[in-house]
Amino acid sequence: MSRLAWVDVFAAGPMSGNPLAVVLGADDWPATRMQALAQELGLSETAFVLAPDAEADHRLRIFTPLRELPLAGHPVVGAAWVLHAAGRLGEHGRIETGAGVLPVHVRGAVATIELVAPRAGPVVDGDEVAGAAGVTAAPGPPAQVWSTGVDQLMLAVGDPDELDAARPDHEALAALGERDGWLGVSIYAVAPNGSGGRRRARVRHFAPRLGVPEDPVTGSAAGALGACLAAAGMADRHGALELVVSQGAEGGRGGEVAVRVAGRDGGAQRVQVGGRVVPLMEGRLIGV
Repeated sequence: MSRLAWVDVFAAGPMSGNPLAVVLGADDWPATRMQALAQELGLSETAFVLAPDAEADHRLRIFTPLRELPLAGHPVVGAAWVLHAAGRLGEHGRIETGAGVLPVHVRGAVATIELVAPRAGPVVDGDEVAGAAGVTAAPGPPAQVWSTGVDQLMLAVGDPDELDAARPDHEALAALGERDGWLGVSIYAVAPNGSGGRRRARVRHFAPRLGVPEDPVTGSAAGALGACLAAAGMADRHGALELVVSQGAEGGRGGEVAVRVAGRDGGAQRVQVGGRVVPLMEGRLIGV
């Protein structure tokens, strides 16, 4: 009988941030059962813990209500914390995903992961996407696909009020994503530089192609945004950037992602994301 842990990831407290269900002991689960449970729970992602195939401590399979993903940030962060709390993962560990093996670190209430090396994708028509999202695109940085394991579109708006006023046409966004090769779009506004060079950004993330009209607080997309902003000239001379992404307030689930970009030769080479994990409930799965 499998155990299920329910946690809030990138959370300020209970019932904030992004909720996550983690199923432990899922080695004998077929993919059809995993997908059915993810659809039943209706969360943006559900994570299933299995024995690893590679040199790692555990393996994760991650499902949205509609499909399996190779990687998503908040499931890996939340699962790392759950495994550590259960005594099945040390303070430092390695978790295998469909996108590769990721280093993880857990200390207290905070879990941090290193994502797949960032990759810049194609530039798209920002005004077209902005029209589908119900916002006005900023002059720059350009609307561009970025990946830290999952292809996500980064679209800047000039005024944070645009985020509050967004009225996305999810069918139109899904069609554009299908055409241009991205799974979700982060609409963001960057605040003036804060103390110590740390940047802050507000984000809303829409992923209708995944069955997630709006994701409360994203992890991999926050990492992709960090790489995007570093490439846009917001990093230091070594290519490093520290960023805090605030997200989810519009839906009453506000949370924050800490992003750290390490650079080399002026480009982003490593991206880490982390945040607080708050346990909510746990139990046993029966009848599945």
